[in-house]
Amino acid sequence: MKINNAMRNTNRNIWSRRLAFQAIYSWSINNCDIDELRSIFQSDENYKKSNAEYFDEIASGVINNISDIDNFISELSEINIKNINYVELSIIRCCIHELYYNKKFPKEILLAEFIKLSTKFGGQDSYKFVNAFLEKFISSKHYENY
Repeated sequence: MKINNAMRNTNRNIWSRRLAFQAIYSWSINNCDIDELRSIFQSDENYKKSNAEYFDEIASGVINNISDIDNFISELSEINIKNINYVELSIIRCCIHELYYNKKFPKEILLAEFIKLSTKFGGQDSYKFVNAFLEKFISSKHYENY
């Protein structure tokens, strides 16, 4: 199979989302600034597989809009945001940023990608929580009205 540019770009987007989620997870725990995050992740061996601009767009977008994103989560979640596992919370934050602010990709692609991340990095059933929450967000007034 020959790899074309569309396939290469899709793979770069997948790596960008994965690294951005990891950056937001790291930021959630350490609360460092965006420049420090960039520096840390630029030295990651997988960074070259990603689209640097897209990675930065997601990571800085979540950090710059964290109050609004966390308000959406608090309003829609049945679990207090302080009790949501950092892996799940970071995935949800990134996906909300993509769905609400970025709007570059169809919601079906984003849901599949972020649920896959929760399966890979989260606990045994975290993908169920992430999927249910994101479906709730998509059907909420926040997503519909924006």
